[in-house]
Amino acid sequence: MEFQAIILCGPGRGLEPLVSQTLPKALLPIANKPMLYYALEWCQRAGLSSVIVACSSNAEQPISKYITLGYNSIQTSKSMKVEVFAHDGETGSIVKDLKDKIKLDFILLPCDFITDLPPQTVVDIHRNQPLKTIGTGIWYTNNLDTMDKQTLKPDLTIHTAISNPHPQLLDIYHRPKGNNQLHVRMSMLWEYPHATISTSLLESHIYLFSRKTIDYDFGDTDSALSITATSEKAGTGESVRWKKPWTFVVRDIARDSWRHANSANRDTVGMYVVPKEHSFIRCKSVLAYLEANRLILKQSSYTAPPSTATANGAAIGRDSLVGIGTVMGEKTNVKRSIVGADCIFGRECRLSGCVVMDGVVLGDGIHLDNCIIGNGVVIEDKSRLMGCTVEGRYVVRKGTQSKNEILRGYSAEGLLDASDEYEDETLEETDDDEDEDDDDEVDESALVESEGEGIDADDDDLFDRD
Repeated sequence: MEFQAIILCGPGRGLEPLVSQTLPKALLPIANKPMLYYALEWCQRAGLSSVIVACSSNAEQPISKYITLGYNSIQTSKSMKVEVFAHDGETGSIVKDLKDKIKLDFILLPCDFITDLPPQTVVDIHRNQPLKTIGTGIWYTNNLDTMDKQTLKPDLTIHTAISNPHPQLLDIYHRPKGNNQLHVRMSMLWEYPHATISTSLLESHIYLFSRKTIDYDFGDTDSALSITATSEKAGTGESVRWKKPWTFVVRDIARDSWRHANSANRDTVGMYVVPKEHSFIRCKSVLAYLEANRLILKQSSYTAPPSTATANGAAIGRDSLVGIGTVMGEKTNVKRSIVGADCIFGRECRLSGCVVMDGVVLGDGIHLDNCIIGNGVVIEDKSRLMGCTVEGRYVVRKGTQSKNEILRGYSAEGLLDASDEYEDETLEETDDDEDEDDDDEVDESALVESEGEGIDADDDDLFDRD
């Protein structure tokens, strides 16, 4: 069983102000390498021969340039073909429109994940699924103390017990607003009375699917009314089913496994949860981006800083990474930080736990603690920043004292089109078939808890969603 890969590269509105039209999310540096590099390397380790990088039309040129002049130039093996596909629609439409290019079973993955989970483990899990399993999705749990529940806000994932040999996805919901009740389908409860509702599983957006999924028959015999209503706005019933985020396509396939009279013969979607001993981060926010840099730094072997950085006596810890061409003044101290290429640091600067991108200029006496500094930023003398994010090309004036702030200049370039956000697919869409068999309202206390992942009726903020 061989696979092709489709890497989804959205602009990343959750990473503003670090991203822009000239620096799309896929090229945002993590440990001085573009984010896309790690997804491509994961595919390389999986032994894939074909990768399609799907991005918005605005990001096509810089991403194509990186792949041609950057990634391909450093690869010793040329066995993996990488091509760029520009598309400004929903991720479900992207997969459907790639029909002629997808010749094999495929792996759909985001450009923003960092993990030490071997790709072969994921492939083997899918290969060992029952014959009815048309696809397998990967979920993970947060194991970072700095990322709390309110920041991540996972959706509600309904599935069979994870302890089963082959866990199965049953449904996905966004969190209800204003109350602790969740509408679920009685047809599912009759079929799976011991279903688990997980409030902590996070979607990795890594999916392994059969090629036949592209021609999937959604079995809409009992939802013709829904399709008729929506077809007036979006064309045929088939196109309606694909003009949505891929998460919704997967959800609909999972629902088809139990909602029809012939459900026993329908395809199913398998699940795999990343073991806790492995790390997994998706860079969907500034905080997650900072943690991803730290994870890569922790996992990487020591790389000596360039001589230009230490020529004046700067102290650079072994837990730091400094790019080529960077110059540092005397008595400058760098700890647990990543510094890009061609930066210029003045005298007596102090950096701790920071990510500093290329071409940054620091004056004398600068103190930075847990900050992210964008490309080409200038920070003038005697400034002190703690927990701040600074937009590229911004000038921080002399003597600035800031804590936990976003420093940016507001320009048209920084405004992103939210419709292009491929990989940030939270379930905010109106559920076009939500009312078909939702006549029965099930209180959470009536739902079965399994392995500590059921709904906690006493958690008053469980369903809060900004």
